[in-house]
Amino acid sequence: MIRPLAAGLCAGMLAVFATPAFADYPEKPVKMIVAYSPGGGTDTAARTIAKYVEKHLGQRLVVENKPGAGGQIGFSALARAATDGYEIGFINVPSIQLVKRLRDNVPYEISDFEPIANIQLDPVVVAVNADSPYKSLADFIAAAKEQPGALNIGADGPQSNNQLQLAVAEDVLGVEFNFIAFDGSGPAVKATLAGEVAASLPSLSSAASHAENGRIRILGVFAKKRNAQFPDFPTVSEELGIDVPSVGASLRGIAAPKGISAEHKAVLEKAFAAVMSDPEFLEHAKTANLPLEFMSAEELSAYLSDAETKLDKYIDLIR
Repeated sequence: MIRPLAAGLCAGMLAVFATPAFADYPEKPVKMIVAYSPGGGTDTAARTIAKYVEKHLGQRLVVENKPGAGGQIGFSALARAATDGYEIGFINVPSIQLVKRLRDNVPYEISDFEPIANIQLDPVVVAVNADSPYKSLADFIAAAKEQPGALNIGADGPQSNNQLQLAVAEDVLGVEFNFIAFDGSGPAVKATLAGEVAASLPSLSSAASHAENGRIRILGVFAKKRNAQFPDFPTVSEELGIDVPSVGASLRGIAAPKGISAEHKAVLEKAFAAVMSDPEFLEHAKTANLPLEFMSAEELSAYLSDAETKLDKYIDLIR
């Protein structure tokens, strides 16, 4: 869902904009660090938003890819970046937290990042081939309970947000699958299309176009409510009548290194809020199957805190 900024937030921004020094920023292009390779989902989202945010920011937004180590290299670079407002980056939740919690000697803390705004919230889905015998999520779960550990289910992994979502679902529903790790949601979907796995747990954005053209079926979405852009896909809770926490949704938001000024932060937040109401951008996002969900800096900060609490509860399931 795309929501306007609260009136109070806008009022606060207007007050900040009144200062002369504030009006000068930005005076040069702003660099945006992406912790993943060109062509991937995060890179595509970053370059798309960069193209449209420039007219609202008044300067170019230059994407700089720093891939490697599952995002650790790019996230670390953002944490160490200059705090003058000319270096920001895409953060991926819960990936940025999983990297920190599951590895040794990661050179950043979650507190090193200053949330600016959120752009996307891409939930995990349960997808099967269109020719699958499983016509509903209830059918699939029933089959899994009859054959513990026998059904192959593919997803990005290991120790990914998708595997975390699978582990939580297994724990809550009392089922066990044979997890097959793939290098991203795209390959997991391809395996589903080829009939190489009984099902997969890809991101909604990776599966939506294939579901719309009838090649796969989305049995359920791990989310509290149906996605406004994809209202035909039911939630897991709707299908099963059981609340399975949505811990694997891939949030793609904007952050700066801690220490950015409140004035520069407000300019950036306002620009990203504006692009989320830009008709041209919204049409492009719809065509590209980008599941949008705007969050203000305050809302994104609260989401990060809530994600930390959920990880406290479930992280041991994928250690």
